[in-house]
Amino acid sequence: MSKFAFLLNHAPDRYSSLSEDSAMAIFKDYMEWMQGAAKSGVCDGGYKLSEGPGKIVSSKGGGFTVHESPFAELTEVLGGIMVVNAPDFDAAIEIAKAHPHLVHNQSIEIRQLDGE
Repeated sequence: MSKFAFLLNHAPDRYSSLSEDSAMAIFKDYMEWMQGAAKSGVCDGGYKLSEGPGKIVSSKGGGFTVHESPFAELTEVLGGIMVVNAPDFDAAIEIAKAHPHLVHNQSIEIRQLDGE
């Protein structure tokens, strides 16, 4: 069985204008999916990233530069990650098709974990 990362991207302001009830309904969809996927051995875990910017550390010419991330001009931000178990990419794609992120957002990037 291989492991795949689901990168859950969304528009930077996707959740900022939601009512508390709407936000809780979305949270419930994600939690129910994760619980079912964990029970079936499909999901190894998932994490919502903190609101606000992260940091990008770059090296150049022996020095380091730190930038805010995501950049303001981005149309999507990485909101969370999940690790799922699947025999191959095709199976991972089918798992992604049932994920609530595709109901509430537009895309999931799938990456196979190296060595898995």
